[in-house]
Amino acid sequence: MLLRACLHNAQRLGISIRQFFGYECMSLCSPFYRANTTMSDDPQALIENVSSPSTPAHLQPTLPQILFPHHPILDLLPLPTLRTRAVMLAATAPTSIDAVDLKRDIIERAGIVCRGGQPWDMHSWVAAPWFLKKWKLLLGHL
Repeated sequence: MLLRACLHNAQRLGISIRQFFGYECMSLCSPFYRANTTMSDDPQALIENVSSPSTPAHLQPTLPQILFPHHPILDLLPLPTLRTRAVMLAATAPTSIDAVDLKRDIIERAGIVCRGGQPWDMHSWVAAPWFLKKWKLLLGHL
């Protein structure tokens, strides 16, 4: 279910799925990231420039997704709090989060799964108890 949900969300966001299965998949960077932006740029303008009105609310990019480079797997999760915190911590305190371990917990260990419903709706996703405990810093009030 995770793969199907992520494929659907990637399509909604215009992210190429072929890249995820290529040799360079671990070095991919989010299409939302804008290298020439700074914290002093108008946040609302930045978000509007990379957002599309057709993108579901829970998949709309957050400001950290625009300001900091990150792997696009995070963009596919309709969990804005997790995306924001993971991107922020990876960028500002890289030793506080193991991004590869997080990706493995999501993809390989099914720490977060889509349990039916619309894959772009955060209410369709469930985190395993072990994942909630391990990554509580990222999850807030999921």
